[in-house]
Amino acid sequence: MADDDRAGDAALAQAVRAARAHADATTQTARFLDQMGTVPDAAGIAEYANLLAREESTRDDRTSALRAAGLDVSSLDPEAA
Repeated sequence: MADDDRAGDAALAQAVRAARAHADATTQTARFLDQMGTVPDAAGIAEYANLLAREESTRDDRTSALRAAGLDVSSLDPEAA
């Protein structure tokens, strides 16, 4: 196997791990929301903020890993040129 193939396989494996971590983060947020009452208290708001920060961090990691694996989309905006 060529070095480029091994590097590509490693980059793709990292992208898969990053995507799974992001999926886990969003699942944790969904579980929190399922269990939340109608009016969250201060602790609930703080937990939600932490969950959102984790989602954002794992999304950024996933995007970087996918870009390194050769999957990059410059924009999801259909109006973007």
